Amino acid sequence: MQQLGPLTFTVQSGQALFGLVLAVLLLAFLSQYKHSFLGHWALSCLAMTLHFASAALVIKLMTDDGSHQAFLPLLIAFSLVMAYLHVIWLIMGAREAVVHRPVRSIWQVLLIGLALATGVGNSLLFHYFPDGMVTEWLMQYSPSHVVTGLAFVVTAAMLWSALRGFNQISSYLVPLTFSLYGAHMLMLSIGNWMPTPGLHLAQTLHLGAAGLVLQSLIGYSIITWLLEIERRDASLANTKAISAEKRLVHYRMHDAMTGLPNRRQLQDQLSVEVRATTSKRSRIAILSIGIHRFKLLSQALGWEQTDKLIHKLIQRLQATAPPNAILGRTGERDFLFILPEAGQREVAIGKARQMLAECAKPITHNAQDVFLSISGGLCFSPDDEIDAVALINLAQQAQLLAASEGELLVVHRAEGEPSAPHDLLQLERELRQAVTEGQFTLYFQPLIGIRQRRITGFETLLRWNHPERGLLTPGSFMQEAVRLGVLDDLEDQILKQALGQLAEWQQDLSLPPISTSVNLSAQRFQQPDLADKLAGLCKRMKVDPTDLHLEITESTAMQDFEAGLNTITKLRELGCKVCLDDFGTGYSSLSHLRRLQVDYVKLDRSFISNLERDPRERDLTRAIVDLIHSLGMTVLAEGVETRQQLGYLLSCRVDVVQGYLLGKPLPVDAWRGALERPQLVLDH
Repeated sequence: MQQLGPLTFTVQSGQALFGLVLAVLLLAFLSQYKHSFLGHWALSCLAMTLHFASAALVIKLMTDDGSHQAFLPLLIAFSLVMAYLHVIWLIMGAREAVVHRPVRSIWQVLLIGLALATGVGNSLLFHYFPDGMVTEWLMQYSPSHVVTGLAFVVTAAMLWSALRGFNQISSYLVPLTFSLYGAHMLMLSIGNWMPTPGLHLAQTLHLGAAGLVLQSLIGYSIITWLLEIERRDASLANTKAISAEKRLVHYRMHDAMTGLPNRRQLQDQLSVEVRATTSKRSRIAILSIGIHRFKLLSQALGWEQTDKLIHKLIQRLQATAPPNAILGRTGERDFLFILPEAGQREVAIGKARQMLAECAKPITHNAQDVFLSISGGLCFSPDDEIDAVALINLAQQAQLLAASEGELLVVHRAEGEPSAPHDLLQLERELRQAVTEGQFTLYFQPLIGIRQRRITGFETLLRWNHPERGLLTPGSFMQEAVRLGVLDDLEDQILKQALGQLAEWQQDLSLPPISTSVNLSAQRFQQPDLADKLAGLCKRMKVDPTDLHLEITESTAMQDFEAGLNTITKLRELGCKVCLDDFGTGYSSLSHLRRLQVDYVKLDRSFISNLERDPRERDLTRAIVDLIHSLGMTVLAEGVETRQQLGYLLSCRVDVVQGYLLGKPLPVDAWRGALERPQLVLDH
């Protein structure tokens, strides 16, 4: 015993120390990865540490002068209880790792109680044996070794069953190390029965060293497993995110019921076709189709049968259209055809009439003929317009006219023909109703500060949620709003919405400082009391005017230069930042720019679009940026669509960038997550 004691004490102490290291490591992983099974394994390692430490202390007390023998029963009981708790928590953690569910509290209590009872029961049995027997049972014949070995073997089997399908390193390494340590504990128990003292001593030395090595391998295998779990989870999360993003894009760009492109996607596709048409010198026809008495039809058939009827109509529309036609759904009862390479107007008009006449024929549904009243509106690009939104609006206006006049097809009037008075009156009613009912909303496009490397502000962009025509951009209604005298009321609403959103940002202490930019019309900018109105509005909305940026165009500023200079001075005294929009498209007089003393200058997108293919354009842009900087002004570049453009702008030392590459205009809710991140790092 005197020969065996120091060696056993050293082995037990070493295993206790390594168990403590492994427990700390598992707790660190638990705080990082939040896997519940790590908590039970950390407790298991702590229990193992206490078991080996107390067992080492028992060995120490048994081999000294015997003055502390009274503490032996308590230490023995504590050591055995920790041994069984080590096993219980090990198995609990393994089960959680396998089934991915926490062990029920009642089972945890029962199993921990069983471990306590078993450990205390064993220690009581030892207490009633002779002293020599206590030593023998503790060091050689303790059943805890057998139980621990079996527990590790069972755990290894559970982990092998759960992990073998992943075919990773940890799938084999973790079960192998657990099973080897289990075998080691069983061999240790068997080896302790060896009758020859020399052989027992050698085996204790070798098996103790093997235990330390196997504990190290278990720790390494667990680390490997955790890293592979995180890599697998990250890959799975990325796959799910990509899938969700694809579904979201699909839902955002397609009609939910039919799967056809919706208005937004049709606008994008039409823009592409219009650009292609410009290079090919061809013509595009845009045909809007509307179904009359749709509400009556849905009431008679029910929504489910109406949807089936709509699908039959779509099949007929697709069957009658040219092969390269693009069909989409723009409303509950409205469809739109984009007909590329339409050819001569007369031929295209004849084809459109033929398509409408075919679709107007009765559709057999549930063994009866259903008649659909259909009308169409037709316009052309580039004959009538080249803007996608405007073209769709023209086609729909022609379709509405066809419906009101009982015609099958109405072709948009030729360019230059004056607007019909009743059309303008209808539009004015719609605009005023939209202002009253709050149909106008703001979309936000991010402004990225190069120095801050995050979103520093947003440009507010107006959108009209038209009840029939969907989401409209200002290009399709702003000129009419000016002509009809609705602009002033509309801009009041824009400013109130923008300042309300700015107030929400400023009151949210978790968000970084954010500004909002609002475009001012020439009509609003020329009002002499503009600064006073904005001061009162900011006060009522409880916002800081320094975060309100006001954008004006060069032409607006130059209409009355002296009056404009006076207005800019008042706005800056209020605290607002003034930005000169579309620099490079108007007067571009540097002497005027110096006198205006605006805070920001926004480079027109025409500078940006040529950066990639024209080195002289890059040199010119760099020179303009340096010159604007020399005047103490900030440079903002809009229309950034490619990484190459962004790289050139960074080399030109532009201060703020904006464009589809960095973020499209979206409702404010879409940017909440981006704003809550501390930084938006530019990794381009």
